[in-house]
Amino acid sequence: MHSESALYQYPSEFPEQIQMLEKLDLLFPDIVHVQDLTTQKIIYINDRFTELLGYSKKDLADRGGDLHAIILSESLFNQRAARIEELITRKKQFVEYETLVLHKNQTERLFRTRVTIFRSDAQGNPLETIGVSEDITETHLAYTRLLQQQEMHRITEQAFHFGSWEKNLVTGELICSDGLYEVMGHTRETFQKDCADYTSFFTFLDHRDDDLVVRTVQEAIDTRQAFRLEHRVMTQEGQEKVLMVVGRPVVNEKEKVTHLVGSIADITLLRQYESALRQKIEELQRSNGELEQFAYAASHDLQEPLRKISAFISRLKQRLGTQQDEEVENYMRRTLQAIDRMRSLIDALLILSRVTRQGQNREIVPLNPIVEEILEDFDAQIAEKGATIEWDELPEIYGVPVQMRQLFSNLIGNSLKFTDTMRPPIIRIAAQSLSLTQVRQKGLSTARKWVEITLQDNGIGFDPEYKDRIFQVFQRLNGRSEFEGTGIGLALCKKIVEHEGGTILAESQPGEGARFTFYLPSAS
Repeated sequence: MHSESALYQYPSEFPEQIQMLEKLDLLFPDIVHVQDLTTQKIIYINDRFTELLGYSKKDLADRGGDLHAIILSESLFNQRAARIEELITRKKQFVEYETLVLHKNQTERLFRTRVTIFRSDAQGNPLETIGVSEDITETHLAYTRLLQQQEMHRITEQAFHFGSWEKNLVTGELICSDGLYEVMGHTRETFQKDCADYTSFFTFLDHRDDDLVVRTVQEAIDTRQAFRLEHRVMTQEGQEKVLMVVGRPVVNEKEKVTHLVGSIADITLLRQYESALRQKIEELQRSNGELEQFAYAASHDLQEPLRKISAFISRLKQRLGTQQDEEVENYMRRTLQAIDRMRSLIDALLILSRVTRQGQNREIVPLNPIVEEILEDFDAQIAEKGATIEWDELPEIYGVPVQMRQLFSNLIGNSLKFTDTMRPPIIRIAAQSLSLTQVRQKGLSTARKWVEITLQDNGIGFDPEYKDRIFQVFQRLNGRSEFEGTGIGLALCKKIVEHEGGTILAESQPGEGARFTFYLPSAS
């Protein structure tokens, strides 16, 4: 057996040592080697040397049995020699060291070696050493990876203000990560001193939350379900924090809950932000209510003088009867037209101001019926101009029905208004769903699905320089004498689309028609 398990055989005149080496070969899956201290040569080494490092008996023989010259660099060789010297001078009973050794394939392996005196002369002077070398490369790599993961976990805990914990339900022991101490507002020392087990952990809780924590944890143990709760704690400086605790029970092979594991996150700032946000929302709702009341009051106050002026002119026309001359009649007609425009403007401004206050009534809105209704409204104008309206099967979107009607009515009406007298108007409406990539490219929210809708006409068009200006309130590219309107229609379209989280764009060239593209949330 001994002859088969060694590259170098130990001298046969020492049977006791041979027996010991054979036992070591059985006990350890490692390299066992004996070195003659006089010649510094290896006089015994088992075949694990070849298995672990790739060298043959011939490789060792070619170097005169000098194993360490083969596998160690000069600096490591000298470090090892210093450790062996400690052994020889009886300073230590054994020495242990770790070294990087060179595999025959030129890769480095990490070995841990333990060396002691193997044989001495009659005067007790060491003659030989025996060593056992264990390949710990994989163990060291695993340990290094573990340290890296722990460091990454520590950095993550710091960045996101959370910590991890584990409670042993049998012993009551509580194990915490570094991040937990920071979240709790205590140092490791003070926390461990005051919180030796999970029971004393409750001393850190705001006592208003004691019952909630005990009840929630016990329910998780009884049901073996994960739990989540919020509770308050007092830091070392007396500051109150709000913590989110998430945990789950761990069962053993007997289906008994033995541990609880989980994490604690500091959500103090989040709750403060939420409180501030709720306050701002309440203030905004109050402000919107006041604004709405003001808008209605202003509308009434503005409409009332218009009604009076209109009534006075009507009475004046009746009083004058057939005696009025052409110039007076012209003045009265123009005044009434101005009153009508002012009323339309006030109504349009009211509609514009209501857009952001109608968002609570969102629902699934089929677009086909809306377009059909709008075309019926424009029936006379379509017939008069000989217009052709084409549209694909339009999708259902998620929005406010009345606003969708206002959106399409303004866009279709815009195309019917700005027609080219040299050719019959053609208006085409098309729609398509957007892929996730397209949604990202358009800068839209990826939390929703979106549809792209285009409305294109062959009207008079406009200079692309004004593609943004046309969506501003009271911005007109054409005179009122040529095209009637309030100058609010496209501004209303923009506000409606943006209120749904979408965008609207305009493209055009003079004489080549206009193309409006807008994005709305899909109902699918």
